Amino acid sequence: MLSITKSFTFHAAHRLRHPHRTDEDNQAIFGVCALPHGHTYQLQVTLCGTPDENGMILLFENLKAIVGDAVLSRYDHADLNALAEYRAVPPTAEVMAGHIFEILAPRLATDRYRLQEVRLYETATAWASVTADA
Repeated sequence: MLSITKSFTFHAAHRLRHPHRTDEDNQAIFGVCALPHGHTYQLQVTLCGTPDENGMILLFENLKAIVGDAVLSRYDHADLNALAEYRAVPPTAEVMAGHIFEILAPRLATDRYRLQEVRLYETATAWASVTADA
């Protein structure tokens, strides 16, 4: 199986907290991440499939447009805690990667290719990834 990957960068702020818990409880669970802070996120989106007659799974420009419209337009320079999908759950890298995968999977599914993996780097040395079932 052939795959392609495109990387994207976005900046966002968040704080890790359970809305129904006290600040002290959140501090005990999440440490300094319970305080408002920001990250420069690196998002990698991988598709797997069969190249078309032009030798491409998907034109990178088209992948950029889909991810830009579905994810980056909402996440870049956002307060993640203010987004509907993160009001009830902390916007951890794991939760975010899962949500981004759910957003992109139906937009990146054809008879020739599908979304294989979403990898979200919170820092250069810490990331979460979601991979499609085989």
